[in-house]
Amino acid sequence: DRLPEFYETLSFHFTQGESLHKAVYYLMKSGEKSLTRYAVEEAHQYYKQAFDILTNKTDKTREEEGLVIDLLIKWGYVFYYRGDFKGLTKVLSGHENLAKSLDDESGLGMFYAWLGFAVWMNGRAKDSYPYLCKALELGEKIDNKPLIGYACTWLTWSCAELGLFSEGTAFGERAQLIAESFPSDQYLFFKSLSAMCSIYFLQGNTTKVFEGAKRLLDYAEKTANSRSKVFGHWMNAFGHLGAGDMALCRKES
Repeated sequence: DRLPEFYETLSFHFTQGESLHKAVYYLMKSGEKSLTRYAVEEAHQYYKQAFDILTNKTDKTREEEGLVIDLLIKWGYVFYYRGDFKGLTKVLSGHENLAKSLDDESGLGMFYAWLGFAVWMNGRAKDSYPYLCKALELGEKIDNKPLIGYACTWLTWSCAELGLFSEGTAFGERAQLIAESFPSDQYLFFKSLSAMCSIYFLQGNTTKVFEGAKRLLDYAEKTANSRSKVFGHWMNAFGHLGAGDMALCRKES
């Protein structure tokens, strides 16, 4: 029952030995553990070490190739919190053919979702859209609700920048419904709602912006989610900006 306490020790132990699979497994577990307490650089080093071990192996089995893609998907959160979307785009793009060659539609779908999101964060909304649509298509094909939720969440942001407001709102509403079924994944709720607020702002609908901002702040209070609180104030600032009240906009910012 105390195994998580020893992830780091076990990762070191197996890294020094000959057991590649156990070394990678415990390095990834150590990375996940570090990320839960937002030790982002520490998590990055664990994932990078696991990645180097896997990619330096020349005669990888299909299972090990699948493990590379699984690692990249989990590592995506670390790149996200580090703000290194150029690095994430580069490492994902370099393994797209590998992801497509594997018989894993769920993994490929999440791979495309992360790639689409990374590309969008690099300021390439037009290029991100087809990747995210591929992710959504795969999610619908295998009825993978979390994958559909992430694809719709990130498509909402992409559509906002592309001026596809009706389509983006529909994606956001769909993500909100899925978020209700996965209350433990708070990201789906606040990220998709914030994206919808951005669309409302671009449409000049300040009433909807303020309604969404209140929901974000109420959610933050209920769940102690600081990121939802930040997004709530950000969207309130958008609302005041749209209403022409610069003093309140600066206060919320």
